[in-house]
Amino acid sequence: MATVAVRGKARPLRAFELLEAEPAPARGVPGLRAPMVGRDRELELLTLLYDRVVDEGMPHLVTVYADAGVGKSRLVAEFVRRVDARQPPPSLLQGRCVPYGEGITYWPLAEILKFVVGALDTDPADVVLDKIRRTCFELLTPEVTADPVRATAALAYTVGVEDPDVDVRGWAPRQVRLETHAAWRSFFSALAGTGPLVVVIEDIHWADAALLDLLEEIADRAIGPALFICPSRPELTGRRPGWGGGRRSFTSIPLQPLSKVDADRLVTMLLAVEELPATVRQRILDRAEGNPFFLEEILRQLIDEGLVSRVGDRWRATGDIDELRIPDTVQGVLAARIDLLEPNEKRALQCAAVVGRVFWPGPVAALLDGESGDLDEVLDRLEGRELVSARLGSSIGGEREFVFKHVLTRDVAYTTLPRRERPHAHERVARWIEETAGERRREFVELLAHHYSESYREARDDAGADPGFVEDVRACAFDALLLAAEDAKSKLALSRAQELAQQAVALAAGPLERSVALEALGDTFNHGYAGDLAWQYLRDAVDARVEATPEDRLAIVGLCARALEVPARWPGSMRSIPSEEAPRYLELARANVSEDDSEELVRLLTVEAFWPFGFKGVQPSGDTTEEREDAQAAGERAAAMALRLGLPRLASAALDGVCAAYIGQGLYGPARSVLDRRLELLPGIEDPWEVGDVFAMAAWNRFHIGLYREAEQFADEGFRRTVATMPAVALHNAAWRGLARCRLGDWDGFMEDFAVLEQFLGERREAPPSFAIRPFGAAAFVHEARGERAAADRLLAMLARLYDDEGYPNASVSPWVALVEARRGEFVEARAHVTLAHAWQGRGPQNRGLALEAACDIVAAQGAWDDTPDLLAEARAHAAESELVALPCYADRLEGRAALASGDAVSAVGALERARDGFAGLEARWEEACTVLALAEALSAAGRRDEASACLPRAVELFERVGSRRELAAARELATG
Repeated sequence: MATVAVRGKARPLRAFELLEAEPAPARGVPGLRAPMVGRDRELELLTLLYDRVVDEGMPHLVTVYADAGVGKSRLVAEFVRRVDARQPPPSLLQGRCVPYGEGITYWPLAEILKFVVGALDTDPADVVLDKIRRTCFELLTPEVTADPVRATAALAYTVGVEDPDVDVRGWAPRQVRLETHAAWRSFFSALAGTGPLVVVIEDIHWADAALLDLLEEIADRAIGPALFICPSRPELTGRRPGWGGGRRSFTSIPLQPLSKVDADRLVTMLLAVEELPATVRQRILDRAEGNPFFLEEILRQLIDEGLVSRVGDRWRATGDIDELRIPDTVQGVLAARIDLLEPNEKRALQCAAVVGRVFWPGPVAALLDGESGDLDEVLDRLEGRELVSARLGSSIGGEREFVFKHVLTRDVAYTTLPRRERPHAHERVARWIEETAGERRREFVELLAHHYSESYREARDDAGADPGFVEDVRACAFDALLLAAEDAKSKLALSRAQELAQQAVALAAGPLERSVALEALGDTFNHGYAGDLAWQYLRDAVDARVEATPEDRLAIVGLCARALEVPARWPGSMRSIPSEEAPRYLELARANVSEDDSEELVRLLTVEAFWPFGFKGVQPSGDTTEEREDAQAAGERAAAMALRLGLPRLASAALDGVCAAYIGQGLYGPARSVLDRRLELLPGIEDPWEVGDVFAMAAWNRFHIGLYREAEQFADEGFRRTVATMPAVALHNAAWRGLARCRLGDWDGFMEDFAVLEQFLGERREAPPSFAIRPFGAAAFVHEARGERAAADRLLAMLARLYDDEGYPNASVSPWVALVEARRGEFVEARAHVTLAHAWQGRGPQNRGLALEAACDIVAAQGAWDDTPDLLAEARAHAAESELVALPCYADRLEGRAALASGDAVSAVGALERARDGFAGLEARWEEACTVLALAEALSAAGRRDEASACLPRAVELFERVGSRRELAAARELATG
């Protein structure tokens, strides 16, 4: 033993030579030991899962559910102790989610990364980056990542450290999410590659949705023996009902309160008290209701109040124990224990609670201003009472690190702090964080936002608060909230970004701050495909900016363009198109724009290119060729300008506007070459949203033309590139892939995609966004064709509700609904749906080809042959103008059926053979088989029965495979007749 001088301490401290590790303290009252009780099965299950992870070399995630105090942490600790005795022992990593308002999105992973690389929160940013690089360049080999440099930069960005050699902040949010997720998968895969790995993420009920997404992805797609254990309260399932999603790599273990027998055993093991009255023992058991933490706190209360005392190695009840008063809740017991502390101990505990669940003596001392004397001794006494515990290491250089033994202890201690003291307490903690973090301030910006916001809220409600102080902390809170929202959005943690931006809006002072906050809020909703809310907040941001700085013309143009992009380019993200409001903002932008090259002008021109696409479908109107040509000119000008400015993503968006002008009129063939130009831009585009949209639009285009195999391939590639990071874009691609497979005759593949679609939509499956609604009509048709009428009726009823809610039919679904009605003989309704799909502008012309295809089949099914000449003329004219290859096949089939009905079997055979060959060339197998069925009838009528019989077997086989009942019965009857 010796004394040593320690930086930051006024006098030398005693130091001891470390000889060996002391056994880990068992849970329970000081001086006593109690084994874990009532959790043998759960411990065995965890052990079995660990063994499987090691044997199979694949990751697994276990969620341990229980209410506070029931024993999640104890179970995990016992499991870790058990597997640590294995040879080789696993590496153990731990991170903790912190309560709402006190953390950052990836906080537990940041803790893990800093632990692995040996970084402290007080290290300068360049030192942290150097430590991350040295460790990760060794770990992240080409076997686990394609680009170790970018992966390392993404990991560093997660903890708020930026790599000057890799501009992560310049990436689009979706790209940040994509590469961050990939980097963490690689990181854990690399660690697991060195041996078994156990990763404990505590309290994931406080985790942001983005962290939950990442954990799911790691458990699904990482490589190596890694067991992730995530203790959680049950409320996680309320906000994340699909957590785990039934995946093989996920297991849930619920913990129930201890049974009466186990609770009684625990009391006996924790505190064998002589002369403890049976009535008192029963009151303890009844009040705790099987909650081990509650039990322990009651027993600690007995000790604190002197109702039991230690005599030698035994505990003895005092004569007053019958007077024990047990509060109704564990919080009440904790409050009673805190009230028994010495004043300086209670004061230190209150100040520590302001800092958070984890705290350091530095900020506590700053809050105390020397009130508690020797703080180290006070903290040691609090640790002796098992209210807090010291950690072996610390994330702050030169500071011991403590943690409240339970979050409930921290919460109760905080509530005992007088409200009048809270504003300055939170403000001082925020200042300490800023001073300690230095240039790494941004890493802790959510913590700063929390403390400044709490300071402002408490000061605002205090009539005696200094107005200057109130305004100062408000401004600090506003700035921190905006910065935190931007950071969360940059990682695509959208729910957290929305919460932070909404708080900033509430704290804004004056129209300029309000505009900035509303813009941030609208942008987060736009990234989340919540178009109605995005438009609302971005529109309000424009109004506030005009009020605040009418002279800032470029800013007004940029804001107008960003707001208008929502309904113009992404109308499928909205339930209601703002057709009356939007023109005013377009004119406002035009009145303020300069003709010089700028990103703002590119965005405005792109909006003008999309205008005919986004703002139709609200009421019927005629074909406006001039409007389309103006829109295309605006889009081409925007694309050229974007390329001059080196902005390929915006050039792609502008070309999308050019395509939209064609698509709005159903001119898919002419749009094809423009889409090909978008595809050529892909190598220079990193934003996965834009990349996914390019593939989805290419699939959309090819599907309407009739190139179904190409549509499937484009959509499959788009889905593959976005499924892990961009659910909305993946959804769009899955919709087109499913529709293409339906037309290719792969009905089972289509229904698999439809199931994926419904899974992605979750609760929104009963009211899907319009960009995802098309497969619902196709699914109704497939169910009807298979004789599954109840399933078809359910989908038709849902679509009818949507028609009523939106006030007009969705023209992209109407052709499918019409085909179902025609199969049921409801021809009046079927024709009405085709007419609506055909005529409804904005959602009509773009579906004109599909409507004409359906009309050809409905006329034939009804036998309305007098309508055939006009319909054929219209269909062939539209097919020629739009360069469609499938529609002529439908027209040929109708022509053949009409000829057969008129008795001209020879002409019928010729037309039906053209239709058959056309569908065969498009690989539209079900349509080909239906055409063969009609052709066999025509061949029989022409006296060519052998040829008719020869062509039927393939059709029968197809109808059997897809389950098309009516057609199968007709083919069999014809074959045997």
